[in-house]
Amino acid sequence: MMTDKKLLVADEIDPLVIFAPEEPGLQWQRIGGMAVLDEDSHHLEVCRMSCMTLAEAKAFAAADDRISFFFYVKHYAIMYHHQVLHAGDAVFFSGSPALHAEPGADCFEKPAVPDSKLSITAAPGNNWISVQAQLQVPFLSSEQAHAYLWPCLRPGQDTSPASMDGGLQAVLSYSPTPGTGHHAGWWVCGQYVHAGGEQKTAQTCFGGPSMPVKPGDILSCRIVYDAATRSWLQTITNAANNNSVSFPVSIKQKPGQAHERNSVSFSLENLSQARQRHLHQCLSLFNVIIKAKYPQSNLGLGLSNLPYVDHARLCENQTSLHVSRIILYSPMQDVR
Repeated sequence: MMTDKKLLVADEIDPLVIFAPEEPGLQWQRIGGMAVLDEDSHHLEVCRMSCMTLAEAKAFAAADDRISFFFYVKHYAIMYHHQVLHAGDAVFFSGSPALHAEPGADCFEKPAVPDSKLSITAAPGNNWISVQAQLQVPFLSSEQAHAYLWPCLRPGQDTSPASMDGGLQAVLSYSPTPGTGHHAGWWVCGQYVHAGGEQKTAQTCFGGPSMPVKPGDILSCRIVYDAATRSWLQTITNAANNNSVSFPVSIKQKPGQAHERNSVSFSLENLSQARQRHLHQCLSLFNVIIKAKYPQSNLGLGLSNLPYVDHARLCENQTSLHVSRIILYSPMQDVR
């Protein structure tokens, strides 16, 4: 099970307020009267637990990206080889195992962001000055996907043709073979990607040094604006060994004017040409902290009502938005 290791900077841990008296957290898709009963899906089982409440089972599954859904026993259920499960038992799975009718149990699927991208925009003139998020390097299945997962800062309100329209991205990716310019296997680095506009830079995509990482590693990604140097610094730290890579970059809209950043996005993109290749698990970003330059009372308003966002809170000074977890991908959905 994934542990939410705390890698937050001390001065970024702010007093929090909530948007509503009750925060729903992740809103699971319930499939009533169904369970995974056959031996064919045994290899997709992550684990099973006993004597859990339904709320405990949901919290357990939410914190583990390997788990895409689970079934919870209400009375009793009979599985393959005549195994009997009792009330309070929960069995957790990756991938998309086959479901069968079982009146004594219900299935619960983890929710995910539609199209695997969530954007949060500050008010015009109110810039984001930092974003921090943690993620876990996926545990690979036999079908190794080539995917990009990132938190990203982008210009949100400037849509003029001359806009650089680029993004600062802390990118986690998988390269199935050597010779791609990065390490074979999982790697991570800070990047800048120019997305369009008439005035393109000499390089449309460039970045800092990459760092190899392993499945299960917890990565802390930070993108921070330095007003003194008018530049951005991306730093990615691996909690498993404290290794890190950094990438400073100065992005300007025109000479002498720093490029405004007032949109942050969290994205997953499948770059594999073979659509049948995918990860048999969920992917998420957690312990997310986004800071704006100026107070904004409605910053992130409505996030807590989204089924795939767990506990969005605004700090008391109305400049920092905290999100416990954002689920980007569930394998029952097609990654675009």
